[in-house]
Amino acid sequence: MFPDLTTSVGKLQTHEARRDLYRSQQARLDFWRAAVVSSFFIVVAGASLFLGAVIVVGTIRGAGTANELTADGRTGRIARTLPDGTLCHFIVFDNKTAQAVEDRIGRCDEGKPKPKPVAAPAFKWGGG
Repeated sequence: MFPDLTTSVGKLQTHEARRDLYRSQQARLDFWRAAVVSSFFIVVAGASLFLGAVIVVGTIRGAGTANELTADGRTGRIARTLPDGTLCHFIVFDNKTAQAVEDRIGRCDEGKPKPKPVAAPAFKWGGG
């Protein structure tokens, strides 16, 4: 009778040891999953902040060169109509270096003088 009792206690201890080992492995796996996911988001946020800083610094640096190029009067301008017909793609570039000074989209008629609005005919009683 007693030998059966000791084997069941031994089986219980083995089962508890396996359960503890499984919990330990699961906790370790959860930690590494969380570490990988967190590091991914940290890398994405850091890259976006770095690229944003590079763009801002490039914009601040490039602001002075555009005015210097146009001051010499050695620029060319290309206006190309977009498929809708009302908007144009304007490119201003330096003739010597071929560097784009301005690249924007605007209305095609912005450089042309506006026609005078025609006054609406006034209403007259009696048709004449």
